[in-house]
Amino acid sequence: MKYNVIGGGSHRIVYDLQNGYVLKIALRKRGFKSNKVEFNLYMNCPPELQKHFCPVAELGNGWIIMKKIVNEIPGSSEYEEKISNLGNLFRSYGIEPLDFKRKNLALTQDGEITVIDYGNFKFNLRNPN
Repeated sequence: MKYNVIGGGSHRIVYDLQNGYVLKIALRKRGFKSNKVEFNLYMNCPPELQKHFCPVAELGNGWIIMKKIVNEIPGSSEYEEKISNLGNLFRSYGIEPLDFKRKNLALTQDGEITVIDYGNFKFNLRNPN
């Protein structure tokens, strides 16, 4: 591919499409599942959660296109608390944020903490408490 690889793991590889979006391509069966999880979770969660998930533009067979968000989260205690609160918010909606770590988080232009890799999240969406 003519695009630069900007990330990935054992299940998927991520390319920068150089237009404000990234392309995640499944390398293994688990990668296909991760793409579907990201698509379904983003499309079916309430707006108060959706703003914390990297936006999905399109899903295909073995690939997903998502918005590119790269702003790092500051290492302050204020943001550590915000990250913890976000994890609790997900849980209150029936989402188990597996793989919820700093390398999978970024800040939007509006300063919202956003999960850029949530393919390993488990969910059974419900109304909070």
